[in-house]
Amino acid sequence: MSKNKKNKEKKEKPVLTDSELQKRKSRKTKIAISCFVLLLGVGVMGNWYWENSDLSSKVSTISSAKEKILGEATYVDATTEAATESEYFSSARVDRQKARDESLEKLQAVVDSSTESEEAKKEATEKIAKISDTINIENKIETLVTAKGVNNCLAVINENANKVDIIVDVEELTDTVILQIKEIATGQLGCSYEDVTIIQSN
Repeated sequence: MSKNKKNKEKKEKPVLTDSELQKRKSRKTKIAISCFVLLLGVGVMGNWYWENSDLSSKVSTISSAKEKILGEATYVDATTEAATESEYFSSARVDRQKARDESLEKLQAVVDSSTESEEAKKEATEKIAKISDTINIENKIETLVTAKGVNNCLAVINENANKVDIIVDVEELTDTVILQIKEIATGQLGCSYEDVTIIQSN
């Protein structure tokens, strides 16, 4: 009797059709996708909350404070030194530009004057063109020198455009760096090596 009952129970179990199996599979897939989307949403919201809350700023402030304590003296000194160097070069560029602007203004006044002779106007025009060329050469020298790894550079060409002073911000002014700078300057200005003066700012 027990064997017959078992056989009956086996026969009574419903057999799933292909469509029902596919429905079950699709239902499981939908549930898995829903869980994934939910987890993704939680992650995005958590990240947004972290970025926009005071918590992240507090943590970063604490960690940065610890880093500063480890090397506080070096950190402050390095920042101050870099700021001083930057201010020096910025100030020097402004002073150089002011002097050039004043010269150009005076020369332009001669060109625009109705009382000046044609010879004076011609000479003033030539000087304006010369100053413009000088500015371009200085900019090229500065760009090329900084491309060699120099932190900052200021080139000042004299009035006759045959000599140049180059002030550089570099940790070590080696013979190789000096040679590179002189090659750049002579190539751009057309002067000799002796006419290039290199000054280390620090």
